[in-house]
Amino acid sequence: MISWPARLSARAAVDVVAILCVLGCFSACSPRQASPAKLNDTGITWGADYPKGNRRSCQGAIVDGGERSGISGIDNAGDIISYQDCNQGLDRLQQEQGLDGLAQFKYLRFDYRGATLTSDSQMRAACVFDEVSGLLWELKLSADGVAGNQGMHDSDDLYTWYNSSPKINGGAIGDWNSDMAQCTGYVRGQPTTYCNTEEYLNRINRQGLCGARDWRLPSRIELQSLVHYGRTEPAIDVGFFPATQNKFYWSLSPFAQHSGSAWAVNFQFGYAAPVQRNNARALRLVRQGRPDR
Repeated sequence: MISWPARLSARAAVDVVAILCVLGCFSACSPRQASPAKLNDTGITWGADYPKGNRRSCQGAIVDGGERSGISGIDNAGDIISYQDCNQGLDRLQQEQGLDGLAQFKYLRFDYRGATLTSDSQMRAACVFDEVSGLLWELKLSADGVAGNQGMHDSDDLYTWYNSSPKINGGAIGDWNSDMAQCTGYVRGQPTTYCNTEEYLNRINRQGLCGARDWRLPSRIELQSLVHYGRTEPAIDVGFFPATQNKFYWSLSPFAQHSGSAWAVNFQFGYAAPVQRNNARALRLVRQGRPDR
């Protein structure tokens, strides 16, 4: 219970209560979006050289007491690289230990039923588990430039951003997209086939991809955890996500400054930007945890 100071005026008390109510409303109404428990590193395994250019690795000799030793951290010209991104965090472990994916990325493949696939398996993977973030990602089929001709996971399919829940849509539902045949199975007049993010999510959960029915749109932070900043076009580990397009992919995150937009991540170069919800963009769903546990 709030105890007001004796000299606090009635008007001041009312003002304080109003402020608390507003803050409470913002806290209650703001969408709380899941973030990975752990974040991937950047994927950058090379360092910058002085005064220009990039080194292919972070290896070198470090100056200690005026003499060179065998410790890595300074290049042969004496430039310190030990504090650069390539020599810090999980990406450094890849150089020391060797992980499954590029840089520090560590992934596992699963088939459509949710069974683990070995690296030499001939079966097509349907989803990929990120061992760092603990997220399971939908995989797409190879692009051929034609939407809707390779099944529900066609990487050419595009969707508008649509979310009917006022608790998480940021104050606007988005675009239903009832008229555009931009995805697999679209039938005019049948809303469950429409090419928007909500209907696609519902279709995948009915399908039970990788044995799971709790798929969702990723938050912006989750989606950016896939970005490999050490490469471009696409900025992702293509060994595990081979059908990734050089396009924007939708996230669940609304754009706070404009209710007609939502955040998307561009996988050509790996940056995030607000995109109008009526724009048709690519989509990759996510869920928490391995499908076999």
